[in-house]
Amino acid sequence: MGRRGPPVSVRIEGETVLLRPFREPEAATLWQQESTDRGDFEIPWPDDEVSRERVQARVAASGSWRDQHVLDLGIETNGELVGDVQARHCPLTAPPGLFELGIGLFAGTRGRGYGTEAVGLITRHLFDEEGAHRVQLGTDTENTAMRRAAEKAGFRLEGVMRGFWPSPDRAPRDYALYGRTRADHEGRSREGI
Repeated sequence: MGRRGPPVSVRIEGETVLLRPFREPEAATLWQQESTDRGDFEIPWPDDEVSRERVQARVAASGSWRDQHVLDLGIETNGELVGDVQARHCPLTAPPGLFELGIGLFAGTRGRGYGTEAVGLITRHLFDEEGAHRVQLGTDTENTAMRRAAEKAGFRLEGVMRGFWPSPDRAPRDYALYGRTRADHEGRSREGI
């Protein structure tokens, strides 16, 4: 990871969105969104108290690298929380400088460019401040909005991970894998390296 020493709270300001630590009362908002809409804030069962406690712990630790491998940030626009973005780096399973992204926008806030801007902001932060050599994200092959946002943020489709995401009511879902390298970030072609 790029930084050592005491945790630094990450805030990244863009044109229309602010990526920032969650506020304590927002744990309830995230829980409600999960149970009614989103399905991606790592909560397997909306009525599970252990999962509710996990959301509260993530909110409390947001804004800095939790356990040195997870950075959770809220996505805010016009003073309102509209979603979340997460960067992950697991030193046990990934080489140094490899980060994965996850993002979720609340219903009613999609289609306005917030996701594309948030992905671009966190990606730039990872390259410029955290020493990333590669940032990647995956999404359901049928999630055309997220796929379009990834491409607008400079990510390239690299392939499809078949049977990647378990589904309780049907076969595991195929996921599209997108990546962006330091060369992409710096505007260099792979041939020129």
